[in-house]
Amino acid sequence: MGLVAMIPRVDCPMRGVVVASVPWAEPGSRFTRDLEVERACLMTVASQETVSGLPHIAWRTAGDIARRVAGRPGAGMPLPFDGLTSIGVDKTSYRKGHTYITVAVDHERNRVYPGIRRVRQRRVRPVLPTIDAPERRASIWIVTGDGARRIDSCVHEWCPNAERVPDGFHIVSWMADALGKISRRLWNQARGNGDDEAARRMRGVRYAVLKNPGRLAGRQDESPTALRNTDPRGRLYRARQLKELLRGLLGHPIGQAEDKLEHWVFRASRSRIPEIVESARKIRRRRPDILRTIGSGYPNARLEAFNDRIKVTIRMAYGFQRVTNLISLIMLRCGGLDIRLPEPVS
Repeated sequence: MGLVAMIPRVDCPMRGVVVASVPWAEPGSRFTRDLEVERACLMTVASQETVSGLPHIAWRTAGDIARRVAGRPGAGMPLPFDGLTSIGVDKTSYRKGHTYITVAVDHERNRVYPGIRRVRQRRVRPVLPTIDAPERRASIWIVTGDGARRIDSCVHEWCPNAERVPDGFHIVSWMADALGKISRRLWNQARGNGDDEAARRMRGVRYAVLKNPGRLAGRQDESPTALRNTDPRGRLYRARQLKELLRGLLGHPIGQAEDKLEHWVFRASRSRIPEIVESARKIRRRRPDILRTIGSGYPNARLEAFNDRIKVTIRMAYGFQRVTNLISLIMLRCGGLDIRLPEPVS
């Protein structure tokens, strides 16, 4: 059985007749503060059916509760971007039509920062411009993320003291993309020449070459050996070797990595494979950033892990009409807010 209370209306000399402010409820809310905090704690661990079905409230109302609780001054969140030194930035889509949320993750305190922005174009502008104070931007010295140029230009513009550090996964993905282009080109050439046997062999190995050697399963273990017989010139086989060499040198100490990276670029530039030569130019251009990735020791795994949690939260928030409610739910689940259950009344 619930308690129902009528909030009085008062006649304010300046604003006219308004609803009086009470200490146990938020303005515009139909629930008490304690009930909203209880629902917010439940939303961080339970499903949509549990949150909306247990207290018999609509799921849209649950979104409004998340927005009010996450926006309270006493939620335990420090000042925005206060004491920030190293961050990771990335984007994730939450609706069809290239509608994205830009996410900023604090590497030191392991939480999503409240600089989440809603954007509607594919070229996402990171959250760095939302850091209003120049001294706070000056304290940032590491910005991790993928190798997109949009992040580079934003870092140079807003955080001139920060070092741009692309993560190793995306560095290796440049070579993986080149491998995919090579396999498709060779497959199409074999089909165009009427060589059905070569096309069949190429189709059998084109997906296995993209995997790491430790993740090959079953008959895929035979694919590296079959590459030599698939292409007489060994283009795909040599390209795969270069990809594995690049992946391996990312784990070397910085002193050894400089020489190995220089040797890798020299070898890839003279491979006579157009896709590999193009990737070698890109890696030569990003050589300082790659060396900072090896030397800094800041992987982007934490940011990718938060992205997975955010995607689960987006699926959970299906039905929210306002993106602000979705962002509040993300802050409740990933922002490190100090949301505590109300103490029982004795």
